[in-house]
Amino acid sequence: MKGSRYAPMCAFLVLAATVAVAVATSRADDWNQPLILVLVAALALIADRYEVTTPTGSIVVATHPAFVLGMVFLGPAPMLVIGALVTVTAGAKTKARILGNTAVYAAFLTVGALLARVAHESLGVTPSSAWFALVVVGLFIVTWALNVVLLAGYLRWLEGLRIDRQLAATWRPLLSAHLALACATAILVYVVATVGAAVIALCGVILVAYSRLQRDLLQAERHAETARQLAAQAQEQRDGLVRIILDFLDARDQMTARHSAAVARYARRIAEAAGRPLAEQRLVHTAALYHDVGKVMFADRMFKAGKLTDEEWEIVKRHPERGAELVGHLPNHDEVAAIILAHHERIDGRGYPHGLAGADIPLLSRMISIADTYDVMTGRDSYREPVSSAEAIEELRRVSGSQLDAELVEVFVERVLATEDVAFRHGDDADFEAELEVERSARGAWRPLVPPTELAPPALEAA
Repeated sequence: MKGSRYAPMCAFLVLAATVAVAVATSRADDWNQPLILVLVAALALIADRYEVTTPTGSIVVATHPAFVLGMVFLGPAPMLVIGALVTVTAGAKTKARILGNTAVYAAFLTVGALLARVAHESLGVTPSSAWFALVVVGLFIVTWALNVVLLAGYLRWLEGLRIDRQLAATWRPLLSAHLALACATAILVYVVATVGAAVIALCGVILVAYSRLQRDLLQAERHAETARQLAAQAQEQRDGLVRIILDFLDARDQMTARHSAAVARYARRIAEAAGRPLAEQRLVHTAALYHDVGKVMFADRMFKAGKLTDEEWEIVKRHPERGAELVGHLPNHDEVAAIILAHHERIDGRGYPHGLAGADIPLLSRMISIADTYDVMTGRDSYREPVSSAEAIEELRRVSGSQLDAELVEVFVERVLATEDVAFRHGDDADFEAELEVERSARGAWRPLVPPTELAPPALEAA
């Protein structure tokens, strides 16, 4: 949406109308508290210098407590002067923005001062009364909301710039922060009314300290978000590297990517059926997805059916180590690498690469061994002629207790294959990309705002 050249004209009319209202409602006693006038103006100017950029890009300042204090003890005309002083010294880049800043400030400050006067005179409650605290809280929230609405509307009209999405992303912390600040401001009003204006100076120090703390915390939040984004990008790049290796293998051996996807699905279901925690289910899925990356060291001839030479067989026995080495280079993948390393070990100790036996073999590696064995036997693009599921189950049970974990074999047969439909038990629809997406979304499970205080003219400047 394009901006309108009529927006500055409208801002000027609003400013003129506001000035007229402020002058018409001005009273002599509005100027009878020069100390409060000077202290509120100074406090607003100081707070306005501590801009904070939120993670969504909005720029916020901590001036509203000072403004509300002035609304209560001063009239519309003094608040109009203070608002103009703040906006002029804020240094917007264009005349249209300076005009918009001034009009927005003039409007909500004048309205706030008049509301404070009406509440005081109509309700008959003085600022030194504890009941007046409710008035202050309401005044704070209403004028802040008016400020935001006017700001958003002017930005949209002037430049077609929408900040409603930013507000939608931060309204909860904004509202909670402003409720807390509104209560603090109510206390400040009560203390000033009962102790004296000199308290404002002390509160100014607290407000500045709060602004600095808020700025530091929001900057830390932005840095943390940037770090998370960089980490996510780096992980995507590392996923891409693994995918390149698997694609390279798939170009030489068409079963590799499909086989990896099928084994990942089977292994995760075994873990689920065995009652393992969700973190282990996701961990075994990841390890199974990458379990054959070590085959990158195979010669082309080794991917084809036929008897391997002794030298080639020695290479085959080293592929778990090579796969573990490759995956181990990925941050936070040490456990995955350890599972991959042991996925060709046997219960009787005659496996490779280290001849582990029984419980010395990681539990999740034993699950991958069963899934791997079953898919190789039933896969249509396997190294050998595929066999039926029933024949494969018979073979699994025959080698259970020697090659495979007998208890997990029964879990696989009785709780996975017996309950899943035919489409799950091997088919050409097993898709590596789908399983890789599952792995991405689940990765975090197995790996071990301070809100802004006011959206106002500085946000116009930042826009």
